[in-house]
Amino acid sequence: MLLAKSTLPTDVRTFIGKLTHLDLEPIAHTLIYSNEEKWNIQQINQAISAYLMFLLLVYLYPNSNLVPNQEIDRVWHCHILDTMKYAEDCEMLFGRFIHHFPYFGQRGRADRDNLKRGFEQTQVLFQEHFGISMDVANKPSIAVDCQPIGKITQLIRPRVDIGEVFWMKYLLD
Repeated sequence: MLLAKSTLPTDVRTFIGKLTHLDLEPIAHTLIYSNEEKWNIQQINQAISAYLMFLLLVYLYPNSNLVPNQEIDRVWHCHILDTMKYAEDCEMLFGRFIHHFPYFGQRGRADRDNLKRGFEQTQVLFQEHFGISMDVANKPSIAVDCQPIGKITQLIRPRVDIGEVFWMKYLLD
């Protein structure tokens, strides 16, 4: 079902209107001048467009395990790093904060399987709603182990025993 603006429900049209007013130029600046992989303007525009589409899917499917690809996640990370802007943008778009849960797929085999299914579902939704693949710059999409969380739930985080934390012995001596 490709999105045809004239046939969309009012709430979806309103959300798309909010997306079009989202100022992501500071995020584009961060992407251009980051020390990570260098992207050109065309790649940045494609990645930001894919991120905006991903946000629309988060709105349309709030209870789904949507999984971004690497490019969308990179834009999302840059957006999150501007904490005040990200919080304001989430409130404006969703009426709540959208958390970035970075452990999806890392909590055992069943969780990895859920990550894979979530990524496959996200790819299908991209094709269904936008008529395009999630691929950016002709690179195949690769899932990242994270997901958006709109509601606070009891989340289980993976753990690694790190022993005594170094700085604590200075406080306790």
